[in-house]
Amino acid sequence: MVTVNIVGGNPLLGNVRVSGAKNSVLKLIPAAMFSNDNVTIENVPRIGNVLSDLEIIKAIGGYVEWVGPNRLVLNGSGLNTYEIPYDLGSKYRTASLLAAPLIYRFGKALIPKPGGCRIGYRPINRWIETWKLMGIEVDEDDTYVRLEAHELHGADVSFKISTHSGTDNAILSAIAASGETIISNAAEESEVDDLIAFCNVIGAYVERIAPRKIKIVGTNVFGGGNFTVQGDKIEAATFAVAAIMTHGNITIQGVDKVNLTSFINVLTKMGCSYEFVGDEMRVWANNTALNPVNVTTAPAPGFLTDWQPLVTLLCTKSSGDSLLHDTVYTDRFGYIKDLNRMGAKIELYRPSELGITPVISDDAYDVVKLGEPYTVAKVEGPTKLRGVKMNIPDLRAGATLILAALTAEGRSEISGYENVSRGYENFIEKLSALGADISL
Repeated sequence: MVTVNIVGGNPLLGNVRVSGAKNSVLKLIPAAMFSNDNVTIENVPRIGNVLSDLEIIKAIGGYVEWVGPNRLVLNGSGLNTYEIPYDLGSKYRTASLLAAPLIYRFGKALIPKPGGCRIGYRPINRWIETWKLMGIEVDEDDTYVRLEAHELHGADVSFKISTHSGTDNAILSAIAASGETIISNAAEESEVDDLIAFCNVIGAYVERIAPRKIKIVGTNVFGGGNFTVQGDKIEAATFAVAAIMTHGNITIQGVDKVNLTSFINVLTKMGCSYEFVGDEMRVWANNTALNPVNVTTAPAPGFLTDWQPLVTLLCTKSSGDSLLHDTVYTDRFGYIKDLNRMGAKIELYRPSELGITPVISDDAYDVVKLGEPYTVAKVEGPTKLRGVKMNIPDLRAGATLILAALTAEGRSEISGYENVSRGYENFIEKLSALGADISL
């Protein structure tokens, strides 16, 4: 495991540009495999998750070439197998998005069961239901999902619970299916809109006809094109919290204010200082106590679950008790034990213990067997943090623990940095340029 060494106490000052959105490009890469022509994608972050997915593309015969620091050319004409190697495809769940282009080309696909961050059970049952609706035969065991389709057809796909990756899969499965597909209760995340726009660039017909309804008319001809990935709104929020926590002043470049609306609303409630000028967001410490806040995560346009660890950390600086209720995942508070070891005062509760109605978005979670999950964090503030040795449990928690160490007194050693580098491009270099005492 890779260890990060941090000495806290330095205010972070200066300018930083966010990289392309991880949650956008990871769906554009498999989408490009429908095309026999070159597809150029700009603003691609060189992160572990992207590099891993590109290794899969190369392993099954696809064309991959970096033609600039963040410019990537892809072409699916050379795909020569429908089988994704287990050692590569089992790392992250995004490999499963290759099912659609493989079925388009070979009529079948062999997909390893997915991995990813340890933030609760993340099934693909919604994906399987979509595949079956479109005429795909599905057979699975503990290791693989085997897919075969003699004829792929459009369908009416209606999600009981809004799902980001499920919507991605439904779009990719539908663009080459005969006839029309309607996706109801579709995800509203801006990265899904990137996928819609990208699919149209390469020759598909995809339209968001209502906030949560998407229409696709299938085709069997795809071409090349150029596309630029949007800036990463989760990285933007990370640096915003870094500025406040370290009593700093950071101008974050490449930001779309609209995509940050629900995050900005929480900053406003807490009394944080920020301003927008064009595509720049400046955030600074105002030396006043932060207000406590109650936050409930929800699919876009709500407060994103990926921002939850960041605001939990921010609440350690508020003057009073805050409540963070995660309604998306049942186990996304793995970082709290380390924050408490640093001096935070955070307790986990079942929602009903605090008079809150439980919300379980994971329809595979067995409440009867497992009981009501602990999905509410109560944060007592303000508290001072001190440096300790820690282990990173997942991507977003890892970035949060690094920010905690930057504001803590003394030295911290944080193991498992590879979990962060798979989602943040040049994170240590960017923090160092802002004045952080951080090194590998």
